[in-house]
Amino acid sequence: MTTETAATILLIDDHPMLRNGVKQLIGMDARLQVIAEASNGEQGVTLAEQHDPDLILLDLNMPGINGLETLDRLRQTDLSGRVVVVQRVQP
Repeated sequence: MTTETAATILLIDDHPMLRNGVKQLIGMDARLQVIAEASNGEQGVTLAEQHDPDLILLDLNMPGINGLETLDRLRQTDLSGRVVVVQRVQP
């Protein structure tokens, strides 16, 4: 029997309801685990450096430093995981 560790995920988005919804969806799969959440880019970079997650889900449009600037700062760190940039589309 093999024991797999869950892939770790950091959510960076300024909308708490969206973070909560994504976290609930991810929580339905035992192979995935949200280890931290950030409401802005500054906090996200700090948490990424602390936790070195396997995956970062990064909102493109945020107040303060936006997703692209946050991505640039994340690239300057020594992270081993991947970053997926997401953008909400309003109807």
